[in-house]
Amino acid sequence: WTNYTSSTVGAAGNFDIGRGYQMATSSGATMAFTGTIATTDQTQSIVNNAGSGGRRWNLVANPYPSYLNANTNAHASNNFLSVNSGVIDSNYLALYGYDADGSGYTIYNNTSGATYIAPGQTFFIAAASSSAADLSFTEAMQTTTGGDDFVAGRLANNTSSEFYLKLYENEDFIADTKFYFDSNLTLGLDPGYDAGALSQSMAIASRLVEDDQGVAMGINAMNVDSFEDSTIPLAVNRAAGVAFRISLEDDATIPEGVEVYLEDTQESTFTDLRAGDFTLIPQSDLSGMGRFYLRLGNTNLGNDEVEESYISIYKSKSENYITIEGLSNVTMASVKLYNLLGQELLNQTLETNISTQKIPTERTPTGVYVVNFLINGNTITKKIIIN
Repeated sequence: WTNYTSSTVGAAGNFDIGRGYQMATSSGATMAFTGTIATTDQTQSIVNNAGSGGRRWNLVANPYPSYLNANTNAHASNNFLSVNSGVIDSNYLALYGYDADGSGYTIYNNTSGATYIAPGQTFFIAAASSSAADLSFTEAMQTTTGGDDFVAGRLANNTSSEFYLKLYENEDFIADTKFYFDSNLTLGLDPGYDAGALSQSMAIASRLVEDDQGVAMGINAMNVDSFEDSTIPLAVNRAAGVAFRISLEDDATIPEGVEVYLEDTQESTFTDLRAGDFTLIPQSDLSGMGRFYLRLGNTNLGNDEVEESYISIYKSKSENYITIEGLSNVTMASVKLYNLLGQELLNQTLETNISTQKIPTERTPTGVYVVNFLINGNTITKKIIIN
């Protein structure tokens, strides 16, 4: 951020159209803007600096004095997310709007009802490329529909089902994470429906059930078949000794017959969230995934086998190692790495009771590999790409 005050703002020149600005007054006065109205398509340069010590987040703004279609529920094609899907990180294909009440940001994507961007409304987006790319605001996105800014919130899409898990300290709300269900979605990444949390160290988030790449999700979108039997990893970040509770909110729109349990693998407990909240005073700091899981539908509660959905394995392009998560309660584990010809390239015993472990890949050629786990006597096989 570059800070401008009443004495230095003159040196800043004109506002850059399409860029977002944060501003405040001491008494809540009306802010006046003057200038030429934009009557053509506009672009704003964005960049992902996460790989070089910066951030992927860019604050942008509606440059027109009219509303814009934000998602497919507002317009099937002429909407901000569809037009810019090629330059926004697919793990975060959404708009992140500030709530202005101190609670943080709300994520708007295709899991939201028809959403419109108010004139001058700012919001964060996550750039995909480490090279500068143009984000587009087009006249075709413009609409006379709309009534407020992001602070007011939006209604859910009535054709879908959803619920939130909310984390509290006593009665103080800390954070929430959204689960969304509709047809034609998958357990993996559905860009424009799934959306990573703006802060990857949020108090509570979830992870993808399939093809997880280590991204904590603020919205986890799945097919309605997930109601029948699903295990969803949760990522919880809390300090030791501080009591918290996790609640299934009363405004959930999922079918009443769907069971929702929170599993604590360390304590071997299952909490029926429809009947009451999960509560805990952690004895040590909690970080990331590996201990807590959300169990939906007719799950086999109390099964001692390590399910495949408990384990996450991935390799990020910018990292020279494979990350394995979800091993915090594993007493015996080994891993083997094979190429597609079946040749064994690695055979390693993993440390026990450590949630996150890393396997170096500096000398491993680019290609597709098969990872074979032997965990507590159970075998899990996964495919990864090293590039």
